[in-house]
Amino acid sequence: MNPLINPFIRSGTHPEQAIVDRRRASRLFSPLVAEGGALNVYGERCMGKSLMLQYIAEPPHDWREAHFQNYIFTFFNCQDIVIPFTANNFWTQATKTLERKTEDSPIKEKCQALLARIEEGTELGANDFHEILDVAAGAGKRIVLVLDDFDALIRTDTENLDSTRTFLQGLRSLTTRDSNKANLVVATRYSLQELCKPLAVQGMSPFENGFASYRLQRFRDNDILRLLQRVEQTEQTSFIPLETRYVIYLSGYHPHLAQIAAAEIFDQRIESGFPLRDLTPVGERFKVEARSVFESLWEGASEIERMLLMLIALQDFEGEITDAQYSLSDLSNIFSQRERELDELTERGLLNRTQTNPPAWGIFSPIFQWWIIKEIESSPPEQLSERRKVWGNLVTQKQADKLGKTVELVKNNKQLIEKVGRSVLKLTGVELPPLLGGG
Repeated sequence: MNPLINPFIRSGTHPEQAIVDRRRASRLFSPLVAEGGALNVYGERCMGKSLMLQYIAEPPHDWREAHFQNYIFTFFNCQDIVIPFTANNFWTQATKTLERKTEDSPIKEKCQALLARIEEGTELGANDFHEILDVAAGAGKRIVLVLDDFDALIRTDTENLDSTRTFLQGLRSLTTRDSNKANLVVATRYSLQELCKPLAVQGMSPFENGFASYRLQRFRDNDILRLLQRVEQTEQTSFIPLETRYVIYLSGYHPHLAQIAAAEIFDQRIESGFPLRDLTPVGERFKVEARSVFESLWEGASEIERMLLMLIALQDFEGEITDAQYSLSDLSNIFSQRERELDELTERGLLNRTQTNPPAWGIFSPIFQWWIIKEIESSPPEQLSERRKVWGNLVTQKQADKLGKTVELVKNNKQLIEKVGRSVLKLTGVELPPLLGGG
């Protein structure tokens, strides 16, 4: 590798560089060794699900040699490719992707024959893919469908309930037929069990039945260290402890954010020399580069979750800001009413549980905390008005009014925003807090 090429840039990350140790690789690949085995990889946005599925679709040499020599891994993104979603469009894309994946063979010929029927106006369905599986078995091959953003196909509104059930049962039938079964790998934000709850019908086996589950979570210390070892591909020295701790501090162990932080340190080393002693410029650039991740996390949260995130982001600054004296005295009451949502946010990696009794939480990354404050500042008045109406349905009206006044007060206080922005960058050197959640 060129010594100046940044090894932490996410767009340049190859599947074989995915943070997967032997123990995790076993959990990913073992369900697929058996005919008809299925795996659900799930986790919060930007946790690395797409990279993980690419890793699965291109198994490392030892796994391929031992178990997958005769497998055809067929990978595509459902949200990007199956547009608009219909069963016909899904099976068409699955057939097209498999046809492109295979060399001249009976499997390729069968796919081409089915695609030719589409030109004649025929729609494809699960039964057509069963025919492909029979041809694949005759060629001694097993097919694995690897489906990213599978959530896009699980439509649970009243209008689409029946068609979704029919589609999912047809897809699942590929893994439950008597012989020549396919394997399935799907990536979703929530577990299939949670996503498919609205589809449950008495007497009908649920779609997620038979899937092994693997939840992607935030990194542990060893994952961070393994990530930072990529610097060894260049002429730079290894990250010193201060730099490593700053990556963890900024990212809160979030995989994508850890890559961004490491990439910024790498670039700053080239500009300033290395190792770094002043990491503030890294934090400044990180705030900009991490914005799209924070936006994605925020947009993926429900309104009650956003309310809780705002409350927790604000609580650290209560009583500290001149001309912005606000009180969150009802916080414990709101938290006790919404512990299920708080636990879910913690499981998804957006919060840390900082205290057990009484329970207390903190935002997983100080920069995300700052970003939430900035979100409050930048929200237009009409949005705040709409939020106050929503909050009135989530908590008592008195609590909703109090929260609305607090948010409005902070929104108009530039001093608070500037203070938060400065404080999250100056916690360097000996002032860095102890590492939490490292495992």
